Amino acid sequence: MKIALISPPIMDDFWGEPRPIAMDAVRECPPYGIYLLQAVLRQAGHQALVIDLIADGSNSLKPYVHDLADCGLIGIAATSMSWPTACDVVSQIRDLQADIPIVLGGIHPTMFDRYILSTFPVDYIVRGEGEVALTSLCTALEGGRSVESVPNLSWKDVDGRIFRNPAGPKIHKEDLGQYPIPDFGQLPMKVYKGLSIESSRGCVFDCSFCSTSYRRSWRGMPAEIFVDRLQGMLPQVERTELGMVHVIDDEFSMNPKRAIEITDVLCDRGLTPSLVYDSRATDVLYDGFVPAIAPFTGQFLIGAECGYDAGLERIGKGTTTQILEDAARLLYQHHLSERADFSFILGLPWETAKEVCQTCSFASHLYATYGVRILLQWYCQIPGSRLWDADRAAGLVNETMYNDYGFFRDLYLFRAGVKLNPAEIWQISQSVEALQQMARLRHPDQIMVEYGHPEPIALYFPEFLMGPVCDGLSNLREVASPPRGNTDPIRVEVIARAPVSLDRPLRHFGA
Repeated sequence: MKIALISPPIMDDFWGEPRPIAMDAVRECPPYGIYLLQAVLRQAGHQALVIDLIADGSNSLKPYVHDLADCGLIGIAATSMSWPTACDVVSQIRDLQADIPIVLGGIHPTMFDRYILSTFPVDYIVRGEGEVALTSLCTALEGGRSVESVPNLSWKDVDGRIFRNPAGPKIHKEDLGQYPIPDFGQLPMKVYKGLSIESSRGCVFDCSFCSTSYRRSWRGMPAEIFVDRLQGMLPQVERTELGMVHVIDDEFSMNPKRAIEITDVLCDRGLTPSLVYDSRATDVLYDGFVPAIAPFTGQFLIGAECGYDAGLERIGKGTTTQILEDAARLLYQHHLSERADFSFILGLPWETAKEVCQTCSFASHLYATYGVRILLQWYCQIPGSRLWDADRAAGLVNETMYNDYGFFRDLYLFRAGVKLNPAEIWQISQSVEALQQMARLRHPDQIMVEYGHPEPIALYFPEFLMGPVCDGLSNLREVASPPRGNTDPIRVEVIARAPVSLDRPLRHFGA
């Protein structure tokens, strides 16, 4: 059976032309899940091809019309962020062939299978892990048999009735490494910055803002098995721009003892991959982890999230600002700080300007004192988190809001999560811009403070219309003696003053 697997990019509409945005605009690494499923289906005897629209930087299926013509099944993977593009792809397929079976997978279809099956012209949805379910579905379709026994499958019959088959067991950690290695040999040269690989699934924690799968569930491959897979993939890394390997786990070092075992195996085999991964501040402080992982670290991210302890506790992060600072200090001591990204979320639903400024001040302190890179991003209402579920239950958001391009710019959706008024948000942006200017003087060749002003506020409350509303609301103040050279720390503090009320424009936009 011939199956086409399609990976749609995250896109937004720019004057009538969809273009890739966010991570898919820079193409960090190929979509691991689609390439893994291709390898699994090929191992099962099927003819499987990948249509990597992320690599193309496009939503168009025109170059693949011939490839799709004789397929027995088309699969599309989608997150909530790429869901509008997936809808566009479904529409194109139906214009080409009205009766070809379409199966969807990924976190967004998993969460909203009933709604999607009842609303869009698709036939099947695989909920959760697809290795077993998709293979079983292909076997059933090829043999003309019923799909009632396919695990994790939601489907509709010819009368439009929707059925949800029982979920199968999660793939055991020992079995995760038994699937074939994805084949990246056909990737366009130098399109992606690095390759992608998996060493574990899930996360022990359940942070309130997080929408990733398998929270409070973690399965890590044994160290030897993971390194076997990594070693088998390394010859293909030359196809990438930077020669790195992205470990796409939610938290690569969730078990720091296992992570150290992985580095021991790498050393024993004489392998020196440059890894990109996510970690936790508590894992960084685990005895021996930093010196063990340092030789294999190209870049890594620590989800710091908040710059005050009450926020970290409310999130359920399992850490404190002292732990975050201790981790940054240790990384500085081991010369890893400039390869470390500390990411923070601004405007969590309970936050006032005071809490956001506390986070900005703490983040700037980590950068100025220890030289870590900081990422400041505004809270986004993405389905799947406990915060989103609570707002859905309250009637503030729902899944229909993510069907069309442009939800990143939707003012109502943004303000359903972030409660600060536009003047306060401009105040924060002005402060961060001043910090960025200082950082550029210290690191002219590297962006050390990454921040984006929220598009809905820029569109509906542009700064030039606000006039004196923003004047003097905030500034950055140097609180240490003048630096004696480029290597001396620059200490800064975010100073917030009383916000200005903008009740009238906020009510106008549905607040």
